[in-house]
Amino acid sequence: MIDESSKRKPNFDERNAAPVVLADGQTWFIPKPWLEVRPVFRGGRAVAAYRVLTCGPELDGLVEAMADCEDLDSQVTAVASLAAHLLCWHYELTDAELDGLLAFRAADETSLSWLRQVFAVATGRSGPKACCAGGD
Repeated sequence: MIDESSKRKPNFDERNAAPVVLADGQTWFIPKPWLEVRPVFRGGRAVAAYRVLTCGPELDGLVEAMADCEDLDSQVTAVASLAAHLLCWHYELTDAELDGLLAFRAADETSLSWLRQVFAVATGRSGPKACCAGGD
């Protein structure tokens, strides 16, 4: 079994992370999304603004891809891809380690649980959001 705490990067910040129990039965932490206010410009002036919950531009596409999945295999692939990116913000993990942490077993409540938890955190449907952009 991987020792979670020994894999943490120096930038690990539990305050801006959400706990998720993965396939190995341990609690790991993924960064929470943050609220970003984006102005709308017309003629060089900000005329309005809108709020967006984001995980950063490089991960927002993965969050959007989760919503487009139509079957279990593509859902697992999309959520596992996002989970891997989020985990690698906080941890030094190899592909083999990610294979074990993000294993999905059909009809297994633990597998369904980590899938739901990652989806809920990434889409802002779970608990408070990060206090700082990018978990900094």
